[in-house]
Amino acid sequence: MGSMKRICFPKGFSLIELMIVIALISIVSSIAVPVWQRFAANTDLKTAAREVMADLSNTKQRAVEENQDVYRLTFNVTGKNYVLSRTDTGVNLWTKEMASFGNGILIDSVTFPDSVVKFQKRGTASLGSVRLRNGLGSTATITVNITGRPRVEFDIK
Repeated sequence: MGSMKRICFPKGFSLIELMIVIALISIVSSIAVPVWQRFAANTDLKTAAREVMADLSNTKQRAVEENQDVYRLTFNVTGKNYVLSRTDTGVNLWTKEMASFGNGILIDSVTFPDSVVKFQKRGTASLGSVRLRNGLGSTATITVNITGRPRVEFDIK
């Protein structure tokens, strides 16, 4: 019988291979993290705009269902919130803070008269718009037409 030679394969990996993998992960992370943060900030803005649109639509629907001219949404730029209230009772039904949609979401400007959207019992509303802005400078402009229907336009940075 002949002698058999054993071939030894190294087990595991070397320190050099580990350092190369760590360097590659670091490079990919340094590119991906800022892109992800920008994506998250713009997603928060889109979520906030859609929530405001939904609240406008729901307020219109309340006015039509109850056949009342008493519902209004008041936007507070300095307070960074908006409030649903009834004019007949003076009661605020709820308040939504812009901070609840994400860090850096602000009400940039409001063109409704006295910053108030009033809904009539037939579904019509006061004309105007509200513009939301995030920390990146991206904006969402929500416009309400005479029929009370909101629409949004985004300017994503």
